[in-house]
Amino acid sequence: MPGVVIRDGTEPGGSGGLAFDLAEVLGALGNRVATSRWRCWNLSYVSRDEVDIGPLDRAASGESIDGTDLLAALPRLMQVIDGEFQGFEGEPEPWVIIRAVDTSSWEVSSHDAGTLHAIRATFRVVDDLPA
Repeated sequence: MPGVVIRDGTEPGGSGGLAFDLAEVLGALGNRVATSRWRCWNLSYVSRDEVDIGPLDRAASGESIDGTDLLAALPRLMQVIDGEFQGFEGEPEPWVIIRAVDTSSWEVSSHDAGTLHAIRATFRVVDDLPA
């Protein structure tokens, strides 16, 4: 699946830390996020109040959650350290895969060229994932 890696803030001369998190990645993808079902794997995150975030924990345990529940959880989320989020629209294969890589970058993969274009248009430092 083609994809991109986002490194805003960690590029040479950058602030040294990512300048965005999951909320901004999902925001770049638009309304499709809310109408999708989501699952995640290998999730490690920090909440703003140091209390577990139910929808994220359910998704990480294998449950499929509504996009609206995922979006509603974002204000409590401080940072995703690691994890993979997969968005589904009824097909057996996800339309998008979003990976947090050790707080150093985010990867977004999709067969939909519009999805990758939206990421490129939103973020400053975006490179193609190696084939």
